[in-house]
Amino acid sequence: MNVFNRLLAILVALVLLVAGVAILLVTTGTTSPSQIAGTTWFADRLIPFVNLSGGSWDWALGVSIAFIVIGILLLAFEIPKPNAHAPFVLKQDGLGRVTLERAGLRRLINRAAGEVPGVMEVRSRVAENNRGFDVHCRVSVDPTADVSQVTTSVQQHVQDAVQHFLGRPIAEVQVDAQLEPLNPNGQLR
Repeated sequence: MNVFNRLLAILVALVLLVAGVAILLVTTGTTSPSQIAGTTWFADRLIPFVNLSGGSWDWALGVSIAFIVIGILLLAFEIPKPNAHAPFVLKQDGLGRVTLERAGLRRLINRAAGEVPGVMEVRSRVAENNRGFDVHCRVSVDPTADVSQVTTSVQQHVQDAVQHFLGRPIAEVQVDAQLEPLNPNGQLR
């Protein structure tokens, strides 16, 4: 969807939200049209929703809730989300920008975790926030190994590898261990 269409959809969603909330507040008697509306034009549109009863009140309430829900859904679908496949920016300065593909970072993490004795398989995913990288590893551990010791070592190895090779901080390393092989399609849940 192009930018104009996306902005138009966001504008429609905001109008639906404002109208829905205004109608809801006036219909339930929480506020009067003059208190909620900044202009007389908007207040005049809300006057018919004052002191409704019976079926009219039910309809007004239902329509206002529908406006609110549709507005929220439309906003949720139209507000751009960060690209899950975009590379991580490691450095940007006067010389240019240095990035690392997400798959490359996952391979580094998988290799570091796989070097820990007792780890049989590793699957990882990585996200970035303002504190650094959030790493989530699922590891298959040898049933004869000490799971607590192995997972602690995995956390330390992953943290050391990322900080050594990338010079970037790790915010968190979560490790989910299991004693059986990882699921066959290789996906991290």
